Amino acid sequence: MRKTRSALSAAGIAAVAVAMSGVGGGVSHASGRTVPCSVPSAQYRTIQSAVNATTCTGIKVAPGVYTENVQVNRSVTINGGKAGQDARGRRGTGETVLNGGVAPTFTITADNVVIDGFTLNGPPGGGTAALVMPGGNSGELIQNNIINNPGRAASITTSRTVFRKNVVKNTSTASDGFQGNSTPLRDVVIADNNFSGADSSHYNADVTFIEGNANLTVSGNRSTGDGTLVALFKTTGARVVDNTVVGTSNSSAIFIGGKNSKITVSGNTISSAGSAVKVSNAIGSPNSGVDITRNTLRGNQYGVQVAANSTTGVVLVTHNLISGNTMYGVYDDPTSGAATTATCNWWGAPTGPGAGARSRGDKASAGVTYKPWLLLPAFSAFCR
Repeated sequence: MRKTRSALSAAGIAAVAVAMSGVGGGVSHASGRTVPCSVPSAQYRTIQSAVNATTCTGIKVAPGVYTENVQVNRSVTINGGKAGQDARGRRGTGETVLNGGVAPTFTITADNVVIDGFTLNGPPGGGTAALVMPGGNSGELIQNNIINNPGRAASITTSRTVFRKNVVKNTSTASDGFQGNSTPLRDVVIADNNFSGADSSHYNADVTFIEGNANLTVSGNRSTGDGTLVALFKTTGARVVDNTVVGTSNSSAIFIGGKNSKITVSGNTISSAGSAVKVSNAIGSPNSGVDITRNTLRGNQYGVQVAANSTTGVVLVTHNLISGNTMYGVYDDPTSGAATTATCNWWGAPTGPGAGARSRGDKASAGVTYKPWLLLPAFSAFCR
């Protein structure tokens, strides 16, 4: 069985973020020292004016409301009034609010840019992002921000990039939260964010990766009512771990959509979804190397659904707690392409999956190998 640990532990993600988020400053011409540049001030009345001043390697933006579309074309740290404060739990005044109107609030075309501690409002149009990273750069850190009512939270073409401790609310059009869709990405981490308020009548995914990506981590996030937390396509090496999803009946909480390999889904808690985890072939190419382990999949229509023509190798489903899923605990389409091995899972009853008169657990479809199974609802329980 493949390792299920994320490539970056929580401590590792934090260490990367700390290393990337040190605030520099402008150069004091008298002493040669670096000092932070403040906005607003007599010298810098707007965020853009401070970004344009190359002496400002660190920018501190005071609480208040700003209407700007900031173009960031050099390495710089830009701190709002809530820099360093986790957006998921903060309350009260002191927010630095940036309104971008119908255009992105930040467009980033340089390496090693930090955006920390803002509230970003809009833009509301479908597919229009609050943060745009169009240049194939690397080393960005987007943390501790509240992103309200965007068409999309971020359009990503950058590698070695971390999005952490942000709150994304009310993506109300058919769009995504964080999306990488036109340039292959590597070493992107989406960690410890909260997503909610998406319009469930549209297709929405909080995180979408589409084009030739590698070494992606989606960990510690919480998605409430948005439908899909993450949709993966054409990705080699992704870890979807330790997330919590309260889904919707018309969506798959974790969607493995085609031409993916070496995908680990582990430690997630998923409820109220159409499919907690769906292995599919939405783009004409199957997946391989999918491991689904140590998840709690409860109260969905399907716990795990392996669709037609979706895999070239065994889908491994093991040591999961599967219960209360109304259609199947694990379903393997007869034309999926390979068998599904679903041993040592809890099926909601000590008698195993609901395949006979004495079995009261969730159902396993034909083509699923389900013996032995866990006798108790615990990952470490005896498997018989």
